[in-house]
Amino acid sequence: MRPMILVLLLFAPVMAWPYTVEQMLAPFDARVLTAQEKRLLQTGLAFSGHYNGMIDGDWGEGSQRALERHVQTLTGETVVTNMAVLLVTLETFALIEEEGWERQHNSTLDMSFLVPTQALMAGAPSDTFANMTVRGRSIGYSLTARDGPETAGFHDYALRQAVGVPYILRRPLVWVTSVRTATGISLYTRSDFRRGRWSTIMVSARDDDAGAFAAITGSIAPGHAPAIGISPGRLSAGIETLARVLAEDEGKEAPWLRRPPGEAGGMTASTPAPAMGFGSGFVVSSAGHVLTNRHVVNGCRRVAVDGRPAALIAEDRTFDLALLRVEELSGVAPAVFALEPARLNSDVTVAGFPLPDLLGGLNVTRGAVTSLKGVGGDGINMQISAPVQPGNSGGPVLNAAGQVVGVVVAKLDAGAVARLYDDIPQNVNFAIRGEIAKLFLAQNGVDPLVEMAGIPVAPEDLAETAAAFTRLVACN
Repeated sequence: MRPMILVLLLFAPVMAWPYTVEQMLAPFDARVLTAQEKRLLQTGLAFSGHYNGMIDGDWGEGSQRALERHVQTLTGETVVTNMAVLLVTLETFALIEEEGWERQHNSTLDMSFLVPTQALMAGAPSDTFANMTVRGRSIGYSLTARDGPETAGFHDYALRQAVGVPYILRRPLVWVTSVRTATGISLYTRSDFRRGRWSTIMVSARDDDAGAFAAITGSIAPGHAPAIGISPGRLSAGIETLARVLAEDEGKEAPWLRRPPGEAGGMTASTPAPAMGFGSGFVVSSAGHVLTNRHVVNGCRRVAVDGRPAALIAEDRTFDLALLRVEELSGVAPAVFALEPARLNSDVTVAGFPLPDLLGGLNVTRGAVTSLKGVGGDGINMQISAPVQPGNSGGPVLNAAGQVVGVVVAKLDAGAVARLYDDIPQNVNFAIRGEIAKLFLAQNGVDPLVEMAGIPVAPEDLAETAAAFTRLVACN
């Protein structure tokens, strides 16, 4: 799973204050990080076994000492540099991706906590608890919501298992009991008073899963707690700088993960606009509106769709979407969006104009939805296995009925990852979710056509459907 750590490079926005090459070896100062960046580091330090505290973004002495211990373990250095923290960030992101760790909100308990979404399994049935286990680990979860006396009994049970001195916290709205049992199991019991009842989460694990145990217990919080994952800030910008440094050392072009090369725009504002770029788009209204990626048209002096002049109507940096209008396309039947989101493992077809100088026409590839989220639980994007090439960005992702469920946005640079990590990722590509595209259109005065789930059509007919509304977008 190590190559997935490079995905975050694509989503790092341009900042006025990224780590520069000169700052890589400077001493680390946590005060410049956002709370979400600190939560990510705390999570990684917990998994490493060096941090046993709340994953709350509050960077105190405990967090700093844990970071110093971990960096010394990794590098042998006693001074924590910005470079070392970026390495910890990469390590943490790889670990989170491997089992799909996310902090999720449980609506029954009204509590949030880390779970490994790709390895979570149902546990033994119980009349009292909802039990879960983790594939390949000794970790167990037990969840329930009960009244006060019954909840007190759960904590009494934990205390009866204790060997040595237990950790006990008793406050009006939260109880915590953490013990070590005679069988070598760590058992953590936490109860929060939520919505008139006590919500209880019990977590258990053996010593070989002590790091994951610390991360889970440190992540528990009442209500909807903030997500734990990569976010825009110094760390993501610094990793992009690190990528350039390593690439320059090899004498090669910089990006590890990028939007398909050859397209207009580019990854950062400091990247010079190419003399000519290209991408794809598709008609979304009978008034001649065309949807594409913002990075396809960003920085262009002129934009053309199928050779016709196009006006930039709206753009959104966060969504990486742009809306164009072409007078000559008025009256063209627009694409139809699916009412429901794409489902995991559902078939998808990508249409676009990759490498137009070489291939010279509409290109169609097929694959599946391989993840419903993007990097670190990002809800804007989804992952697809349909191959994409330079020029595919902005093209439609269609379901089996020919309805739009996404917009192509990025690909993983497999060759660069292989050179650096001795592993070749297979078909790791990304699309903006259809729900986000519909929201963007509605926000900018376009009412997209939406239909209920349709009947699957033959692949040949689906290609003809896509050809009717998919267009080549050129920038110069």
